[in-house]
Amino acid sequence: MKKIRLSYPLWVVRCRLSIVDFIRRSSLERTLRPMHFDKLSAALYALCPLLLSALCPMLYAQIPLTEQQALEIALQNHPAVQAATLNIQEQALLKSAAKPWEPAEFYHNIAADPDYGMFGTTAFGINQAFPSRKMTQAHRLFYAQQQTQAEAGLLLTRQQLVKSVRELYLHISFIESEAALYSRLDSLYQLVSASAERRYAAGDIALAEQLAVQDKAAQMRLALETTGHEIEFDRVVLGQLLGLPEAVIPVMEPFRRMSFSLSDTALVENSAQSVLNKTAIGIAESQQALTQARRAPSLAGGVSAQYLPTGSVYPGWQVAVRVPLAVKNLRTQQEAAAVQVQSASATYRSELLRQRNEMAHLLHEQEKYEIQLNYYEQRGKTLAAELLRSATAQYRAGEISFAELTALSEQAVGIELNYLENLFGLNITVIELQALTGQ
Repeated sequence: MKKIRLSYPLWVVRCRLSIVDFIRRSSLERTLRPMHFDKLSAALYALCPLLLSALCPMLYAQIPLTEQQALEIALQNHPAVQAATLNIQEQALLKSAAKPWEPAEFYHNIAADPDYGMFGTTAFGINQAFPSRKMTQAHRLFYAQQQTQAEAGLLLTRQQLVKSVRELYLHISFIESEAALYSRLDSLYQLVSASAERRYAAGDIALAEQLAVQDKAAQMRLALETTGHEIEFDRVVLGQLLGLPEAVIPVMEPFRRMSFSLSDTALVENSAQSVLNKTAIGIAESQQALTQARRAPSLAGGVSAQYLPTGSVYPGWQVAVRVPLAVKNLRTQQEAAAVQVQSASATYRSELLRQRNEMAHLLHEQEKYEIQLNYYEQRGKTLAAELLRSATAQYRAGEISFAELTALSEQAVGIELNYLENLFGLNITVIELQALTGQ
């Protein structure tokens, strides 16, 4: 992972100098001189890096993080990524031990003999079945497909994690834009509230109108405070997602429009979800190969020793060919495996169709958001600013009532909030489209 730049040596130097300076300035210097003050200072000087390394996670969590830095931390530290990586390692180990050895058979055999009685001869031996070449190749193919599926699972996990981090940063940016709007409105309503107090003192308006203006100003202040709490909550959630002990400080980029090109729609077949769905076909085919390999003959061999009551020992050996006799049962299993391959293929096509339908819906949503945003950029932005300016000026001049001021200001605020919500909806849609196409 790309390291986040932190002046760690500067922290070490400052900490070391602070400890030594504290000892020199205090009365401890005179007390510690007989105890080799210089050696003690050098020891503390050397221990500072260890103390800072213990505090490193807390310092690390307080570093401002850009979206790219947060993505790098999440992709390295998140438990889901670690679990998916370990799953790949597990399948690789299983693939390296793909030869299916059966347990060896140790036996002790006693046979009756007409000359030596019921317990005549005794035989000891060991038998071992050897896996066939087809069975070994089928197991190796099966574990290779399992490893491919695990790799696709890791790719999907990383993509979902990237999507979560990007959506969190986008939501924080949206709330900060809302907070900036509420901050402007809060300043505006504070001026309106002061004007209402002056007009009430002059007897131009009633007490009810003056109280209504105060309440409106207080509500705007509360809305501004609420956005602050929501930002803090998102910071805590982001810190937990990154595996850091405290809330982080996200470095936000300007809240601007994102875009998705229609030429990228063909990438849906290469997305992480499509790749993962397609691996199910490979696993079904490898299971079919395992079923076919069970019909292949295999060899077995063994060595033995026969002991006679006379004390004689006769060694021996045996070689056997293992041939499956329940052919009908194996043929049925093979037919079932072929049906499973067809089912996996149909499931993949169904999932691909679902993804394309979802993409069509998202593209339709993108078009609707862009229509709304184009209106705001062409007319809405100017109209909202003029409504607020003229309504405030007319109310302070006594030309309109508070009810008229409220109606005009709410219309202007609605235009601004509608723009922010449409921009947020468009960007969320673009992020979903990019995730759907594996970008």
